[in-house]
Amino acid sequence: MLFVQLLVNGIFAGSIYALLGLSFATIFSTTKIWHFAQGAVYTLGAYVILAASLYGKLPFALATALGIAAAAVLGVLSIVALYRPLQRRGASSLVMVMASLGAMVIADNLVVLGFGPTGYSIDVSVPATLSFGPVLLTGGQMVAPVAATIVVALYLWFLFRSVHGRRMRALIDNEELLLLNGVDTGRLKMLAFAIGSALLPCAAALSIVSGSGISPYFGIQAVLTGAMAMFFGGVDSIEGAAVAGLALGIIESLAAFILPTEWQTAVTYALILLFLMVKPTGLFGRSLPKTTL
Repeated sequence: MLFVQLLVNGIFAGSIYALLGLSFATIFSTTKIWHFAQGAVYTLGAYVILAASLYGKLPFALATALGIAAAAVLGVLSIVALYRPLQRRGASSLVMVMASLGAMVIADNLVVLGFGPTGYSIDVSVPATLSFGPVLLTGGQMVAPVAATIVVALYLWFLFRSVHGRRMRALIDNEELLLLNGVDTGRLKMLAFAIGSALLPCAAALSIVSGSGISPYFGIQAVLTGAMAMFFGGVDSIEGAAVAGLALGIIESLAAFILPTEWQTAVTYALILLFLMVKPTGLFGRSLPKTTL
C-alpha cells in the first residue's frame, strides 16, 4: 500500500511539474533563451494570487486568473524590455543568462520588501480527504491532476490546431522558413513568452491548493524542476516536457519506496542525468537549429 500512496503522491507532484516543464519548454524551444527569471514570474504570480485572495477578498479562481494575466504581462516585458535590448547591443547568450538571473534576484527581493521574508498560506476550499484503506487521497490530490490535464489539453489543442500554435511549432523547427513566408517571428516569440509565463501561476495555484505555502524564494526550485522536465522530455518538444514532468514527479515520489525521503530529489536528478548521458536529446527531442530574436 505504501507503493500506491507514493504513486498517488507522485501523480499529484507530476501534475505541477508538467506545467513547469511546459512553461520552460515553450520559451526555450521557440527563443533559445535561458529564461531563469521564470522563477521570479512564478513567485510574483503566486503573490498576486495571494494579494487578490487574502487582501482583495476575491474568489480563488478569480485571483488565479489575475495571477495568470499578470504573469503573461511580465513575460512580454521580459523579452521586450530585457532580452531584445541586450541582443541589439550584441550581448552573448551568457550575458543574457546573467541578466535573467539578476532579474530573478531583484524581483525576489522586491517581494521580500513588499510582503516580508516569511511565508504565507491560503485556505482554499477543496473536496474532503478520501480514504481507501491505508491510501489517502487529499482534496488537492484530487483537484491538481484534473486541473493540470485540462490546462495541458487546452494548450496542446492551441499548439496543434490553431494558426498561431502551428506557427509556434514551425518556429521551433525552422525560423528562416517562417521569415521567408512573411511571418513576424518576433510577435510569435512574444506570444511564447506570454503563454510560457501564464502557465506558471497555474502551477503555483495547484501547489497552493495542496496546502503548500508560498515564500519569496520558492520560485528557484520551480526553475530547476521546469528545466529538468524540459531536458528530460527534449528541449524541442513542448508536449514532451509535459510527459517528462509527470514522469519526474512519479520517479521522485517512488524513490522514497527504497530510499530515505531526503534522497528523493538527488536520486531523481541522478537517474535523469544518467538517462541524458545515453540519450542527450531526451525522450522526444531532436537537434535544434540556431535562432535569433
